[in-house]
Amino acid sequence: MDSELIKNAWENKKLASCYLFFGPAGTGRLALARSLAKSVNCEAGSFPPCLACASCRKVESGNHPDVHYIEKESSSFIKIEQIQLMQRQIFLRSFEGGRKVFIILNAEDLTEEASNCLLKIIEEPPANSLIILIASDLRRMLPTIVSRCQKIRFFSLDRRKAEAVLNRDYHLDEGLSHWLAFALEGRLGEALKLKDRGVLNEKNQVIRYFTRGSDSATDKYVSVDRDKLSWILKILIGCARDLYLLKIGTGETGLINRDVTNDLLNLSHRYTFEDLDCILGQLCEWLYNVRQNINPRLLVDNLRLLWKK
Repeated sequence: MDSELIKNAWENKKLASCYLFFGPAGTGRLALARSLAKSVNCEAGSFPPCLACASCRKVESGNHPDVHYIEKESSSFIKIEQIQLMQRQIFLRSFEGGRKVFIILNAEDLTEEASNCLLKIIEEPPANSLIILIASDLRRMLPTIVSRCQKIRFFSLDRRKAEAVLNRDYHLDEGLSHWLAFALEGRLGEALKLKDRGVLNEKNQVIRYFTRGSDSATDKYVSVDRDKLSWILKILIGCARDLYLLKIGTGETGLINRDVTNDLLNLSHRYTFEDLDCILGQLCEWLYNVRQNINPRLLVDNLRLLWKK
């Protein structure tokens, strides 16, 4: 459906100068942005692009001189210097005679100064340019930027459809297909990134360490980075959700962690509904704040204490 909107605009010669692709990660936002970058420079002049011409191959390999990616570098934000460089580049003639394309990843992470600089560009972009912003959370973006872009929303697949695709098309076993589809809420792109990482064993280790109060948990997880802490928190949120479902008697069909149903059944007897409400609320709060200045050792210690009963 997302590509159909672009296809209709292409066929009617109404392609916008600035797009905002928003929605969960792993739902095809970047793939469509790359496809559009190929099309506007494709020697066949088609959407979808031909994929065979020299221009398409350059975009695919990341070597096209007129297609630029802007993303966070050493910090957690996209800085004004990066947008100022874009501002200089966008008004230059294209190297190969097509359109200059700028794809901004995680656009919600623009600093205020960078956002204001970008706003000046998208208010009057050059005719031979295309700007594509990719974002997950529009609430963190400058409203005037959002209003000036052609917005296209991306959605996850239904979890059961995603599970079927992983099982049928990527030949993943039933347990892994189910967990990836349900834990990642149908975000197929994110699931495919993890399919070869032994994630079932990894997530079950996390559940055992924290729910059983292992003394080695602090040593094992104290030095992890914030991305890993987020991953741990999401696993534990999924575990708490499953315990809640088991307690209300829904059975194992809708469980995220269906591969360890028996362990979860035993664990569910330990907690009341009030306990699980408290656990879920605290986990969600920590996940929301994990990007702030959180002490990893303190957080890991608190995670262990949270599950003690």
